[in-house]
Amino acid sequence: MKKSLISFFAIFIISSTSLSQSVKQVYPDSGYQGTNFPVTIIGDGTQWLVSPYFQIFFDSTGVTANFNALVNDTTLTATVHINGKAVTIPRAVFVLDRFSNVYGKDSAMRVLLTIPVVPVLILPPKNATNQLQNVTLVWDSNAYANTFEVQVSDDSLFSNPAFMFDTVVSNTPLQMRPDFLQLGMKYFWRVNAKNQLGTSDWSLISNFRIRTTGINLISSEIPSSCKLLNNYPNPFNPVTKIRFQIPSKNYVELKIFDITGKLLSVLVKQILKEGEYETFFDASGLPSGIYIVMMQTEGFRGVQKIALIK
Repeated sequence: MKKSLISFFAIFIISSTSLSQSVKQVYPDSGYQGTNFPVTIIGDGTQWLVSPYFQIFFDSTGVTANFNALVNDTTLTATVHINGKAVTIPRAVFVLDRFSNVYGKDSAMRVLLTIPVVPVLILPPKNATNQLQNVTLVWDSNAYANTFEVQVSDDSLFSNPAFMFDTVVSNTPLQMRPDFLQLGMKYFWRVNAKNQLGTSDWSLISNFRIRTTGINLISSEIPSSCKLLNNYPNPFNPVTKIRFQIPSKNYVELKIFDITGKLLSVLVKQILKEGEYETFFDASGLPSGIYIVMMQTEGFRGVQKIALIK
């Protein structure tokens, strides 16, 4: 009983005061982004056996330690995880024991640059439907990627270059050109990242479907001339009906531009027989403002202003 009391008071005295232990070394003292590896933390005192457990922290974000274990009075072990996008700066290490004593060492772990981690696709969501032809593609950013390569194809294997959009951009997001994506079509897309050390693997493949035309033949009577009719409603929010007529079989393009002349959407791009037609323009992804509708066939071009008010 006397021996137990002595041990108790010894532990109480040690744990109630600031201990002389400190962190002398972390080995290895560096690691690459996106890796997990074991580390050994060496102290220069003899008190670590007093505490039943320890927590190990690194300052800033992106570096964590798990599976902490006590080896002896001067040695701890842990598994360190360095996030693939962790900032490449030296990190201080802190060891917290059961009695809230903190032992630390500045610049104990250096984060080393490696090739970028694989990008994660965000928008549009996988299997999204009813997307605009100028759909915006979004993936997670990475400060250590110099460029991103983006591929969009109607083939899930990306095996036909004739039907693939392939470009390199400096960062996310990317707004697609409306003249590439066809109405009603399903597309697949993927992204990789590159820096001075190399190129990541391709991301997981996602897909989306462009909205259908919604074009309807509303009258088979043969009109006397080509004409772009007034849209309804106008002003609108966010959908309006656009009507046009052609007196004979013809190739028709119906496009939407912003007030600066930038092409935003291609509503119709096909051969139609004579008659009067109606289609829809969905401006859900656009801000309020004045937009231009242009209809073009062989020998005819019609232009109208439409007003989006949200």
